[in-house]
Amino acid sequence: MRTRRIVRSAWILVLGAMTLGLGHGVAMAAAPSALVDPKTTPATLDELAADINTYRQHINTLANPFFEGRAPGTDGIQRAADYIEFHFKRHNLEPAFTGSGDDAPRTYRQPFQAPDSLRPGDTLKVRMQALSYTIAGAPGPALKPERDFSVIGYSGSATVSGPLVFVGYGIEKGREDYTSFPKDLDLSGSIALLMRFEPMNDEGKSRWANRGWSPSSTLEEKLKAVASRKPAAIILVNPPGVADARVGKLEGLELRGRRPIDVPVVMASPESIDALLAGATSGDTTLLKLRQTADEGTSTATFGNVSVSVDVTLDRVKLMSDNMGGILRGRGTLADEYIVIGSHYDHVGYGYFGSRDSRGRGVLHPGADDNGSGTSGMLTLVGKLAAAYADLPADANVRSILFLGFSAEESGLNGSRFYCENPPFPLAKHYLMINMDMIGRLRDKPPMELGGVGTAEGLKEWLAPYVDNAGFKIAQKNSGFGPSDHASFTAVKVPALFFFTGLHDEYHMPTDVASLINVEGAAKVCDLVYRVALGAAMRPEALVWTSGARREREPAETAPAEAPTAQAPQDQPGPSPLGGVSVRFGISPGDYSGEEPGVLVGEVLENLPAAKAGLLKGDLMVSWNGTKLERVEDWMPLLRAHKPGDKVTIIVKRDGRDVTLEATLTGRQQQNQ
Repeated sequence: MRTRRIVRSAWILVLGAMTLGLGHGVAMAAAPSALVDPKTTPATLDELAADINTYRQHINTLANPFFEGRAPGTDGIQRAADYIEFHFKRHNLEPAFTGSGDDAPRTYRQPFQAPDSLRPGDTLKVRMQALSYTIAGAPGPALKPERDFSVIGYSGSATVSGPLVFVGYGIEKGREDYTSFPKDLDLSGSIALLMRFEPMNDEGKSRWANRGWSPSSTLEEKLKAVASRKPAAIILVNPPGVADARVGKLEGLELRGRRPIDVPVVMASPESIDALLAGATSGDTTLLKLRQTADEGTSTATFGNVSVSVDVTLDRVKLMSDNMGGILRGRGTLADEYIVIGSHYDHVGYGYFGSRDSRGRGVLHPGADDNGSGTSGMLTLVGKLAAAYADLPADANVRSILFLGFSAEESGLNGSRFYCENPPFPLAKHYLMINMDMIGRLRDKPPMELGGVGTAEGLKEWLAPYVDNAGFKIAQKNSGFGPSDHASFTAVKVPALFFFTGLHDEYHMPTDVASLINVEGAAKVCDLVYRVALGAAMRPEALVWTSGARREREPAETAPAEAPTAQAPQDQPGPSPLGGVSVRFGISPGDYSGEEPGVLVGEVLENLPAAKAGLLKGDLMVSWNGTKLERVEDWMPLLRAHKPGDKVTIIVKRDGRDVTLEATLTGRQQQNQ
């Protein structure tokens, strides 16, 4: 079997390299009795047939709807963890972690607290919700949860009653000094009635934005503004006549932000509020009339004959998830050093965060490429490398291989960061980390990206024969930073490599399905990782981490932990991977390889500044406010320097000519209205 022939040959060649020094290796003749140099001899597709079959089985399993898109909080991610553990056990890997308790056996699982889930019922659970009112002491009609009102995710818990006060749009300061609040307004003890969105015209569209809504409509900011005036509770309502797809939707726990408001917050249907107003004013006041008044300026109204009672109790449950780890034990003098082969196995589940589909909330996102592809590769390599190690000479000196599956990557590299803060072995014993994230779309353009080649002295030179003879195009990048789990290791000075075949239209969409995976290409990537891992495991020299690994690759606008969606809240809990960027532009870069100078536009997101400015998919941004753009990494510091409302001039290359466009940047929370 080719695996065994290559491994035994590799071991002999490494022994020779210890004497002759490292170089590009020696290409051997392809005769049955000749040695095969794993650096320069990738496997053929015929030789990879078994790997292709294994990989296909893994990707079809992990992207199956039974796994629910593998978001923390779902049963599906527990099934995925069980699946990984099954294959670790099947290949006799040692559990990587110490169990809880003095006498607890070792375990394949490293539990940690994941960021809150935005899916209703995962992190937030409603124990009590009630809304009622009286008019002049007489009870109003019974209001039913999920029909007439619902608790939203911003809510606090309390049982309160008070008079109803209308506060318009709840905007502190809008265009032309617009404000919803009279000076020194005190809402203490009252129930505030707040309208969603912002002042609109007769067509129900924003008066302050040409398309969509302006940053003034951001719901979290409006809730904070109202809450600062000390109401007992807040009732949110969609204004009548608004030209927005959400007009008829009663939001629930999924409508939330980074932190809750301290008072109960419920959303009521326009019909229930109109019925209340009709009873309180004998039909003189309607929600539409209140909206029209608020459209023109400051508008508050107190309904002293109305007493509203709100009773909300929410339970906040800690969301736990697991990193998965199994050890293929090395031998000899190098056995206590580790090569990490890692991939994150989580995805965005039902699209309550992270979806790029404006209608993706509540829709299954299979996550085949992101990152079923990398996890399938990791599991394929478990069996492949286990067989290789079994065939090594008894006196071999070879490092242990630690296979890691990370969870909660999509919400901010949480699993890998927790691992690096709580490693089962000293970080100094981590020789090299290899990260596979989105390896399922191998093609010539963009080429596969190999990041991190500058994270150790001489690493790029050592990798040269593997790269030069890979059999497919590779774009190398020095930096080991970026929006995936290798960055957690680079941050603690562990050399790291990142294998990535690039973004595509299905990234973070419900259409990222197994049938679109280039299985043969993924098997080729796995073969390259296999050969690099074997070479590194047997390499006698130390790898010395170097700070020369500049942050060449910062997280881009649609990095995995962001949620660029037109409807779902974007300010999800947990640390942001966007490095202080406070504005939205609205593109997905189409190529990180840097082969062609500029920033290639892979996708233009609807209703965001780039689309409004006229950018098109396939444009190449070459200038940003007069600064030349060579690559995505040049662009991120420029974005970081902006604030919402800034105007920027962009030059793009389109059909062989330069086109100048102007965009007005918006705040990152704008879509959470």
